[in-house]
Amino acid sequence: MYADPFDDYGYDEYDDSSDRYGDNRSYDSDYACGVRRPEYTKSYDEDDSCCFEHTIHCRELLAELNNQRQTRDFFDVVVKVQGRRFRCHRAVLASTPFFKAMLSSHLAERKSKVIEVREIDSTSFSKILDFLYTGKICIGKDDVQDILQAAHMLQIEKITQYCQEFVKDNLCLSNCIGVMRLADMYGFSDLTEKARDQALSHFSKIGKNEEFLSLSVEELLDLLTDEDLHVTNEEDVVDSVIRWLDHDPESRRTAIVTIFQEIRLLSVRVSALLKLESHPVVQNSPECLAKITAAKAKHLAKAEAEADEAEVNPRLGTSDDLAILVGGWKADEVMRGDEELLPLQSVICLDRASEQCYNVTDLPTAAFGYMSVARAERHLYVTGGRDHPLVGEQGPHSAPSRQAFRYDFQTDTWTRLPDMPRGRAGHQSAVVDGKVFLVGGDTDDTPAFSMDCYDLQEEAWINPPTLPEINPSSDLTVTACGSNLVAVELFDNPEEGHRYDEQRKLRVHRFDVKTAHWLFSEVPKSTIGWYCRDLELLSDNKEDETASTSSG
Repeated sequence: MYADPFDDYGYDEYDDSSDRYGDNRSYDSDYACGVRRPEYTKSYDEDDSCCFEHTIHCRELLAELNNQRQTRDFFDVVVKVQGRRFRCHRAVLASTPFFKAMLSSHLAERKSKVIEVREIDSTSFSKILDFLYTGKICIGKDDVQDILQAAHMLQIEKITQYCQEFVKDNLCLSNCIGVMRLADMYGFSDLTEKARDQALSHFSKIGKNEEFLSLSVEELLDLLTDEDLHVTNEEDVVDSVIRWLDHDPESRRTAIVTIFQEIRLLSVRVSALLKLESHPVVQNSPECLAKITAAKAKHLAKAEAEADEAEVNPRLGTSDDLAILVGGWKADEVMRGDEELLPLQSVICLDRASEQCYNVTDLPTAAFGYMSVARAERHLYVTGGRDHPLVGEQGPHSAPSRQAFRYDFQTDTWTRLPDMPRGRAGHQSAVVDGKVFLVGGDTDDTPAFSMDCYDLQEEAWINPPTLPEINPSSDLTVTACGSNLVAVELFDNPEEGHRYDEQRKLRVHRFDVKTAHWLFSEVPKSTIGWYCRDLELLSDNKEDETASTSSG
């Protein structure tokens, strides 16, 4: 009797109970949308012969081959992968370029009943074999790399394409570095570009991921030298580099000088430079220490802006369009449902372009609220305020503060200015033509509406211009526009009408700092519903007779 050449091999490679595709009737493509396609078509040639084509023959043939695999009929070869044996048909294997070349060559595998394939995962090969018999494959996050490796070696282009599409669909910030490497390995140029774009566009976030710590020196430099690198501020680059160094300081200390050349130190605040300077790896590099010392010297010497711009170009994402949040109190629920107001000492910048917040510094004063904040170029001016919130009748109700401070963004330092002439809280401020104007709010010496003025060049408080007549109960907005201090007053005038909207009036006061003159303009009722941002509305302005024209 003829011995079956497969009797010596087990059948652990196929399990009917776990068949992912059943009897191939999970989806009948020939009965889609309720309309059954014809099983055959016919056409006549010129000689009146009729050609019949069975439209589902290919699908039925594939289904039959898979049925033969289930019934273990007509097997003629075994493939061994990692000790597992997979019985199959040579003809099916030969549908792939890898096995076709092997089985049609003069290699020993051509006549062998057992073919061993190395360097691929057995589970992945099982899925690939299912695909050859059914045209279906299931790819997951846990096995996509193994399937891709096997499909690439076996030269199955369709599965390689499916893996690439799966990876692209699941690309995110937590895996973009790994995807960038994977795509580069297999030559997926579109996927490489997409993953790299994510890494560059969200460097501030990926710098905090664990995957970032695995970057090689060359990969890190490749990102840092790219002009498309997008960060909130250069401190993000510093923090990321420090994390990267701390992950493996011994092997990475030799690369610190090269990496340092790509950090734009003139865009880094002095406090961050000090943090970088204290790092043990940097401490052992005289060249790095010299670069930090030079950068600090330029910051502290307040080098001319033009000179700085010639030496450093801000990265993409750094923006001057910032909203600055200063101090305040946070409601915190304590026992018995009561709320306690906790002071917030931080100064936070909101980058409206990237919609990201970051902590800049902490307030140097105990007045956490009701202060006024004005910004001019690289400086922030914080004036007045209160130590405690005005909540309830019991207090504590602290008096308005007389303190004034200037914060330098570039050097990350606070400077205490001379005390204000009077304590002030809940006021508004603006910097115009080298002077800080404080307008309105509560003061500690008079209930009347008042103004104070600080001369930045003289570094002293000077006599302010006399204010025009402004209703203390009006809604007042103060802003700077060129060399003008603009005060927009919205107030009620009951004599104008019976309806609320008819009683509201808008008046714009403008103080020209250069000429020391006040001008004003009444805004028509029809325009009160929209913001007036163009000072040409004051083209018909009149001299404000309620104010002195001298700034004192």
